[in-house]
Amino acid sequence: MAKRESGRVLGILVFLLLLAGIGVGAWYFLVYTKSPQYALNQFFAAAKANDTQKVEQYLDKSGAIVGMLAAAAAMGQAGGIDPVRAIYPGYGDASLGQTQKVTIESVTVEGDRAKAKVVMEVAVDGKTETIKPTYVLVKTEDGWKVQVQDTVFGSFNQFVTPRLRRTLERQLRGVANSPMGAMAKQQLQEIRAEIEKYPEFAQLLKQAGLL
Repeated sequence: MAKRESGRVLGILVFLLLLAGIGVGAWYFLVYTKSPQYALNQFFAAAKANDTQKVEQYLDKSGAIVGMLAAAAAMGQAGGIDPVRAIYPGYGDASLGQTQKVTIESVTVEGDRAKAKVVMEVAVDGKTETIKPTYVLVKTEDGWKVQVQDTVFGSFNQFVTPRLRRTLERQLRGVANSPMGAMAKQQLQEIRAEIEKYPEFAQLLKQAGLL
């Protein structure tokens, strides 16, 4: 009788463990893999591995500022920086630093947008600096993606070190004083309302004489 009871208890325990395993698996595939935190972790892993194809899969690069900077970078113009490199130092090359560690502290979701508070340890010029940017994600038909423009310019002073800021200001001032200056100022004026949404970036452009 005792053996029968112990066997029944063991059977119930095994059944409960199986249910728990199924529940965890279902949560992972049906909930977690469709969450903004999962998308952000996938982006970080892909950027660390320099997996361009996978990085692009988790990015939303809409926005006039990002488009202008990316075009300038592609043409090798002064002040042109691929903004994706800025939000993960070390992606592509280490000219903006090398990310050593990433910790997602919290994620808040409001409708089709999410904000993730992140702590990053970045090696710059032989020293490790800690930055605390906020990553913005948007929900699309293809799932959650990192919104590059809101992320990089919303946390501009976190991603851009004082040394890099001085370099950028010098380069942008050179553009402002060059024969291309008038055209650059006109293009920036056309998207001024969008630029003003990001005060730290707008201040840099004003100091460089472009806005």
